[in-house]
Amino acid sequence: MPCYDYLCNSCKHISEEIQPIKVTEIECPNCGAVAHRIISVPGVNTFNDDASWIRSVVEVVDKDSKEPHVVEFRRNPTRANYKRWMKLEGLRPLENNERRGTKEGENYTKKITDIIMRERQRGVEITTN
Repeated sequence: MPCYDYLCNSCKHISEEIQPIKVTEIECPNCGAVAHRIISVPGVNTFNDDASWIRSVVEVVDKDSKEPHVVEFRRNPTRANYKRWMKLEGLRPLENNERRGTKEGENYTKKITDIIMRERQRGVEITTN
């Protein structure tokens, strides 16, 4: 049986009930008055929403940074702000051959990280194209 939403005109309570298609009125579970079936949207399209993992990235962002791109990404974690933050921080996503868990990817990532850390300690600014 399908699930329908019912609205009580008396108390304005909306309830969700599994009922046969012919049942257009039920007793309101809140006040006992008659509730009428209403048209409702069964699901919400979240295709254009930003990925939930972006919020977890915000947890590792420098909380003390006053850089505008960092502040904006912490305030509004969207894909666009994530990409901007990555670019301005000199970071990039892992390539296919750098997947975590592969020896090859771990070695490459460690080498790049070591080079970046060594250069930053020397005061050299790393930029990416």
